[in-house]
Amino acid sequence: MNCFSKLLTTSILLLAGSITVSAQRYSNNPYSGSYKNLESHSFGTFYAEYNPHVWHRTDYGSTTNTNFHGISVGFNYFVPVFGQLGFDAGVKGQYLFRHETEGLSTFKDNMFSASIPIDILYDFRVTEGFAIDPYVGLYGRYNFSAKNIEEVGGGRNTQNLFDKEQARYYGYETLDRFQYGWQVGVNFRISNVVTIGGAYWADLNDIGEDTNLHGFNILLGANF
Repeated sequence: MNCFSKLLTTSILLLAGSITVSAQRYSNNPYSGSYKNLESHSFGTFYAEYNPHVWHRTDYGSTTNTNFHGISVGFNYFVPVFGQLGFDAGVKGQYLFRHETEGLSTFKDNMFSASIPIDILYDFRVTEGFAIDPYVGLYGRYNFSAKNIEEVGGGRNTQNLFDKEQARYYGYETLDRFQYGWQVGVNFRISNVVTIGGAYWADLNDIGEDTNLHGFNILLGANF
């Protein structure tokens, strides 16, 4: 009986293995009616983003968080390297800003930048019409201009935050031109046409004295 049980168990395992292999071959056979092409291919994405973020400052043990908004437009291109794993890289332009009123004064800050993100992305094809693409990577950001605008009683003062003499005169700190950081997120690609997604990002170096940036990206894109 013991030998019979072993023989039966072995037969069941071999049969299950044969069915699995046959099913895999059948689903990957382009002449089969149930064929599904789930292989990863290169694709690009034009996108727009909303970028809510925080300017985080640490000063003598106390912290100050200033909320900013941001909008971006750009494009990325994914190239598979090992199966569904590959590199996704591109460029985007950003406008970061805030608008705040205190008493009779209105403060406006804005910054124009360009970023180059480079990510490792896993293109998980759930079906032919739907993919989940988690990613993690690094970015570099170059800041072209940054201004602080103060409006009081019809008057208007504008400070260039990259101009050392002007910033010192008005009591502002100068900012650095170049930042780098990391990001992690996930995109959902629908019918290889539309992509929606979100990510968290954080600078690894300070933009000003004891001040760095971190926030989120909310993405809507079109694939090509």
